[in-house]
Amino acid sequence: MSQNPQRGFNPNAPTFVPNANAVPFVPGQRYAAPPPHHQQQQQGPPQYYQQQQQPYPGYPPQMFMGQGGAWDDGAEDPVPEKKEEIKKETLQKEQESVTKEPAAPKSQPKEEKPKEAKPPKEDTPIEEHVVKPSKFPPVNVEEMERTHKEHLNIVFIGHVDAGKSTIGGQLMYLTGMVDKRTLEKYEREAKEKGRESWYLSWALDTNEEEREKGKTVEVGRAYFETEKKHFTILDAPGHKSFVPNMITGATQADLAVLVISARRGEFETGFDRGGQTREHAMLVKTAGVKHLIILVNKMDDPTVKYDEARYIEIQEKLTPFLRKCGFNPKTDLTYIPCSGLTGAFIKDRPEGDALWYTEILVDLFA
Repeated sequence: MSQNPQRGFNPNAPTFVPNANAVPFVPGQRYAAPPPHHQQQQQGPPQYYQQQQQPYPGYPPQMFMGQGGAWDDGAEDPVPEKKEEIKKETLQKEQESVTKEPAAPKSQPKEEKPKEAKPPKEDTPIEEHVVKPSKFPPVNVEEMERTHKEHLNIVFIGHVDAGKSTIGGQLMYLTGMVDKRTLEKYEREAKEKGRESWYLSWALDTNEEEREKGKTVEVGRAYFETEKKHFTILDAPGHKSFVPNMITGATQADLAVLVISARRGEFETGFDRGGQTREHAMLVKTAGVKHLIILVNKMDDPTVKYDEARYIEIQEKLTPFLRKCGFNPKTDLTYIPCSGLTGAFIKDRPEGDALWYTEILVDLFA
């Protein structure tokens, strides 16, 4: 097998000299050899630098191949002939489809009916507004004002076991808010539990815990009415552990009733020995109550027996303190002896007892 001779390095080759007058390369144009150097000097600038005439100025000549481009030497463009053949074929197909399918009939324009002339509007009479009768009876404002009753909140305050709940229950019974049958039921239940004297307080102390211990825990609420006013009873607890609940009732009150026990030793316990009588009087004044009724309760007790001296003794000890709290003894304070268990001086004045006193509690509420 013969091997091709290897080409070697030619040390005698001429040095490469770049041609500065070479024609610039344009894609799509045929390469032509530049003219000799002596012809360029005689004839001026080469022909390749002269601007050729373009069919569409502003576009490069390579976009118009077949119309004087450089690479096809003026060859004819076959594309227009193919386009003409395609047009002829499409025209023949359209003619054949027209001959096969009949033309759809053109829709005839609708005939417009003449508009009927509307008769002129006649002036219709305006109907009068008829007021329908109401389902509800008419409101008599004068009667409402006559029957309307002023509403007041009364809070009962005082030391524990002074008789606040008992007086509240007796007041509800005497004004007809609690019937006799309900009180008889409470009395039977109280006898069974050995708390016979507590049955009146059960009208306000509805909680089982309060009935078992005989102490009001929460503020009891009830109401009663007179001829002109509607009253809500707020029965505040008297124990020192429930002072926050007492304050809640005092802030809602328009009038306060301070209940004092006239029994020997109980008044001194509630007033002199750090009881709740002093604290409740100060708190109710701080809450904004202006008028205070002092009920000296348990005047029917065997240790008292409606003794006027005992009544005056309590009044003389209590009035200076209430004056310091901010109450005016002449205009803001009212003292009434009473018995919550029997109802004496609450609605009716008892016969033969305490002839030295004439006022009753309900008359102050009228």
